[in-house]
Amino acid sequence: NLYPQAKTVGLTKHFSGGVEDGYVLFTPLGTDTTFLINKCGQKIHTWYSKYTPGLSVYLLPNGHLLKTGTYSDTTFGAAGGRGGIIEELDWDSKVIWRYKIFNDSLCQHHDIKPMPNGNVLVLTWHSIPKNEALNLGRKSANFGGGQKDLWGERLIELKPIGADSAEIVWQWDLFDHIIQDYDSSLINYGNVSKNPGLMNINYALNLKTHDWIHMNGIDYNAKLDQIVMSCHNISEIWIIDHGTTNSEAASHSGGKRGHGGDLLYRWGNPAAYENGGPLDRKLFRQHNANWIPSGLKDSGSIILFNNGADRDTAYSSIDIITTPVFNGSYLNSLPYGPSKASWIYKDSIPTKFFSQIISGVQRLPNGNTLICSGVQGRFFEITQKKKTVWEYRNPSSGSNLQSDGESPNDNPVFRCVFYPNTYSAFKNRVLTSNGTIEKNSYIYSCIYRTTPPKIVSLLPQHRDVSVDISTPLIITFDETVLAKTGTIEIYQNKTLFQTIAIPSDSVSISTNTVTIKHSSFKLNSRISIILKSGAFRDSSDNLSLGNDSSQWYFSTTRTNPIVEQFIPSTKSINIALNSTLQILFKDNIYKSGIGNISISENGVYKEVIPINSNQINITGKIVTITPSMLFALNATIVVEFDGCFMDINGIINNPVIFGDWYFKTPTTPKLITLSPAHNAKGVLVNTDLSMTFDRNIYIGQPGNLFIYEKNALKDSIEINGPRASISGKSIIFDLNSDFSNSSWISVQLGSNLLKDSIDTYFTGIDSSKWHFTTELKAISQLAGIRLKTNGLRTFPNPNRGNFTLLSDNAIESIEAFDFTGKRVNITTLKLNDINYNIDLINAVAGHYLILVNNLFPINIIVE
Repeated sequence: NLYPQAKTVGLTKHFSGGVEDGYVLFTPLGTDTTFLINKCGQKIHTWYSKYTPGLSVYLLPNGHLLKTGTYSDTTFGAAGGRGGIIEELDWDSKVIWRYKIFNDSLCQHHDIKPMPNGNVLVLTWHSIPKNEALNLGRKSANFGGGQKDLWGERLIELKPIGADSAEIVWQWDLFDHIIQDYDSSLINYGNVSKNPGLMNINYALNLKTHDWIHMNGIDYNAKLDQIVMSCHNISEIWIIDHGTTNSEAASHSGGKRGHGGDLLYRWGNPAAYENGGPLDRKLFRQHNANWIPSGLKDSGSIILFNNGADRDTAYSSIDIITTPVFNGSYLNSLPYGPSKASWIYKDSIPTKFFSQIISGVQRLPNGNTLICSGVQGRFFEITQKKKTVWEYRNPSSGSNLQSDGESPNDNPVFRCVFYPNTYSAFKNRVLTSNGTIEKNSYIYSCIYRTTPPKIVSLLPQHRDVSVDISTPLIITFDETVLAKTGTIEIYQNKTLFQTIAIPSDSVSISTNTVTIKHSSFKLNSRISIILKSGAFRDSSDNLSLGNDSSQWYFSTTRTNPIVEQFIPSTKSINIALNSTLQILFKDNIYKSGIGNISISENGVYKEVIPINSNQINITGKIVTITPSMLFALNATIVVEFDGCFMDINGIINNPVIFGDWYFKTPTTPKLITLSPAHNAKGVLVNTDLSMTFDRNIYIGQPGNLFIYEKNALKDSIEINGPRASISGKSIIFDLNSDFSNSSWISVQLGSNLLKDSIDTYFTGIDSSKWHFTTELKAISQLAGIRLKTNGLRTFPNPNRGNFTLLSDNAIESIEAFDFTGKRVNITTLKLNDINYNIDLINAVAGHYLILVNNLFPINIIVE
C-alpha cells in the first residue's frame, strides 16, 4: 500500500495473503450504528437502531440484521454486557421484529445465536432471591454486603411471532444443575469432584457478586445439536445437550446424550469442580468460544479469545481446543482433556496484545484467523504462520467519528464477524464503497506495491557544513515506512563513533520520516553515515535499500549554549516574593568569569549581581540565582544577563535582553464591597458587618476586628473565632449587641489577618475607610407621620402575624420592625407584582411597622 501519511484509524495494514473476497460486520459499543466494511476498509453499508448494542450482532442469510440492544428500563442496572432487547432489521434498517427480555428476574445479556431453523438462542441472566439461593446451599459468607439476590444463567430458544412476540420452545437453567458440599440437610448436597456435570454453587473467581457466572458468549453446533457457553467468572467453557425436552433439560437424565441438562463437557479451570489447582488453569476470563465450522482448518475444534486478565503477566492469546468427543459424547476421565490447547497465537511481545474484556475470534475460509481485540477496537487477520496480513482500527467513538492522524481511543467493539462475498445475504445487492468511516482519511491504496521505499531527502544534507553537534539525523522516504531490522553506523573522522540498532528507542518514525537521535558529535569533525539494507519496510513489506558513507557525510561546527527553560517561566504570574531564579541549559554550563545578571522591578533596576558572586551557583546544566532582595507585590520583574556562561568548549551564551525573561508577583486581596457601605447613612441598628473580596480568602495571622461607636470601643471580634464566618470570597462578623440609634460607627481590621490561597495578605482597613451612621426612629414616631400610602392596603388587620399586602404600584422591597425599631424576620410569598402574602416569623402580640419600597409605612397589629 502507498500511505503518504501513517493511518491511525480505519485500514492500517494490508498485505498479500489475507482473505479479500468478503466483508466485516461490527457495531461499536455505545453507538446506534452497525457497519459493514470491505477488506479495503471502505464503508459498504450501515444499519441504524434506537438502541446501543447489548452486545452481539449477526447478518442473517436473507440480508436482515439480528442484533441485541441495551434497554434502559431494567432492574439489572448497569451490569456489564446488559441488553434486554432483540431486534431484526431489514437491509434499510426497518424494524421487522422486536422482542424485549427483561423483568425482575430475567434479562438478556451479551450474546444471542441465530439457529438454522429460524429460531434465536438467547443468553439471559436469571435472578433468584437470596433466601432461595441459601436454600440451594449457597453459603451466606459468599454474598457481598447488601446483596439481595443471585444471578444464574438461563438459555432460551425463541420462535419469533409477528412483529413483537415470540414463543419459548426450549430452555435450560443453570439453577437446575448445581451441587453443594456445604450443608447435607439441603438439596443438591454431594461430592463436587465426582459430579463434574453439576456446578458448585459456592465456587467462582469472584464470589461476592450478583453476576456469579457472567457468561459472555454462546454457540450452537447443529451437527452435534449441542451448545457451548463461555463462562467468564469461572474461566471455563461448558457444553450441554440441546437434544432434550424442556423437562429433560431441567433434569439429570434423558436427551440425546442421556445426561439431561447436566454439563457434557467443561474445560479451562478444573479447580471449579475440584479436580485441579491454580496451576492447572488454562483459561483466563475468555470470550467467544465457538466451533470451527466443517470444511475449515481445525474444523470441529473450539476456538476462543483467551483474554488473560488473571495471568501472572497480562496478555491475550487465541487458543484452539480439540475436545475429546466421539459420536457426540465426551471422554470423561477427570480432569477433562486435552491437557493443553492444540494451537495458540500470542504476540511476539505478549504484552502488546492484551484486551482484558470483550473481544472475539473467527477461523476464516482460507485458514487464516480474524481477531477482534475489543478494548482497542482493533481487528486483525493472521496466517497459520502467525503473520499479520490485515489490520483495521474502529474509528467510531460513541457519537463521534475520529480522524486519521488521531490516536484511536474510547472505541471498543464487542466482536466482529467476517462474511464471504458468496454469502446469500449479498445476493442481488449492489455493494459499492461509500468512502471510509473515519473522518479526513489519509489517501491510501488497496493495491500491493512491489517497489522498495526510496529515500528522497537527508538531514543534514549530504556534504553539508556547519552542522550543529547535536542535530538529529532525519531520513525522509517516498512513502510511509516501519522499522524492520538492522543498524545505522555513524563514523566520526573515519572512526566508528556509534552503532544504533533498528528498532530502538533512538529511532522514531512518523509516517515517512525517520528521526535518529545520537550522541553529540565532536566539533569540526567529518561525520559519515552507513544505513544497512532492509532497515525499514513499507506497508507491503518491501524492504528499503541501504547507502554507504560516500552517499551521506557532512561537517560539524560550534553553537552557542542553548537555554531550554527559565524558572519562573517568562510571562508567569503570582510568583512568590522570595523566589530564587533558575536557568536550565541544554548542556553542562560554566561561569565565563565576566558579566552580570540584572534584576529590575516595574522598570527600575533593583539589583545587579556579578557572575562570580556566590549568589550564582551552577550544578551541571542548572544555574541558580538567589536575589538579595524580596520582590515587591504587584510588580513586573525583568531579568537580563550578558555573556555570563560558557559551555565546555568555551562558547559564550547569547545575551538575554529586556523582554526575554519576565514574570509578575502577586497582587494583594482587593476589597470589592463593604456592608454596610463606607459612609452609609441610616444603617439599621442590628446590621451585621461583612466584607467581600476579589478572590477566595482565608484566615491569616491571629487578630481582631475592632468596632467603635461614637469613638468608643463597642466590640472586638477574633478573626479566627466563632463570630467571624468565611465563605469563599466573603467574611461576615456577628455582633454581640445592636448599635445605638443615630450613632457614628467606625471599623478597624489590621494587616495580615486575612490572606488569599497563595499566602498574599490583605493590607487591612481603618476607620478612615470604613465608617457609617445609624438612624432609625422609633416606631411610635413613624406611626405619627402621615405619608402617602401609595394605595397600600392590608387585611386582616389586626391579625396573628400573617396577612395580605395589596398595592396599586409594583412592590420592590418589604421590611418589618417591632415597636423598638428592631428589624423582624419575615417570609414573603409573591402572588404577583402588587400582591404579597406576609408572615411575621415568631411574632408576639403588639404593634409592627411595615416599610414598603423604603417609603410607605403600614401599621400592623398582631393579637
